[in-house]
Amino acid sequence: MKQRKIVKLGGSVWDTLHPDYFNEWRAWLEAGHELVLIHGGGPALSAYCERQQIEPVFQDGRRVTTADVLTGAERVLAGEMQTEIVAALGRHHIQAVGLSGVDGQTLTGKQLVELGAVGEVDRVETDLFELLLASRYVPVVTSLLQGPEGTLNCNGDDCAIAVAVALRANRFEMITDVPGIRIDGTFRQTLTREDVETAIASGQIYGGMIPKTEALLGALTGGIEVAVIRDGKQPAHPGTTLQEVHHAFTTTDIRTTTY
Repeated sequence: MKQRKIVKLGGSVWDTLHPDYFNEWRAWLEAGHELVLIHGGGPALSAYCERQQIEPVFQDGRRVTTADVLTGAERVLAGEMQTEIVAALGRHHIQAVGLSGVDGQTLTGKQLVELGAVGEVDRVETDLFELLLASRYVPVVTSLLQGPEGTLNCNGDDCAIAVAVALRANRFEMITDVPGIRIDGTFRQTLTREDVETAIASGQIYGGMIPKTEALLGALTGGIEVAVIRDGKQPAHPGTTLQEVHHAFTTTDIRTTTY
């Protein structure tokens, strides 16, 4: 049976991504399955801002996307970085097409005004994705949205989950800079929702791992059967899998096409 997988590539892992991932993705496609890649790029955008001497602005600990920062996101994330990823896939005989949410207005959202040109996805137009997937292309998506008055920057994890839920993916993977989720000092290969929620509440999952694990939980809540976090440098490592036996798509209101 054909399977659909959404992969969120963390911006911090692209430069050190193990080449075996390309072989894995090609084998997945050759088996008749479908793949969508969604990439972050925080470090690349920060480097751009530093080169341009753009002073960072924060609101309650979160970066504000000023007009200058948004220009950087368009140039670096939807330009240089996306082109680099698509070209690398091509070198590994994977046909890919670069998109941002602005293309075909595939991703539209509302603006979080207090953070500048930052938005949250409230609608995913699936037609273009379905057209590309049916033609055996891999969409490579940058998390820029079409807002009410122009382009908006979006958190890459949130964008990836919205796309995964709207496309009713079977599997959601986060490729990051950690081997998985650690509890009681040990990386766990499988966890339940209850395990994760308890570990967050007790402080065993903390810091930067909280948004990663919350993203995995968000995928399960949206109806994804399997959610996995993996290490970009160790494709042979199983990572940590969150899986629920019973699932139902609960956020399909962001879809605009029914299949």
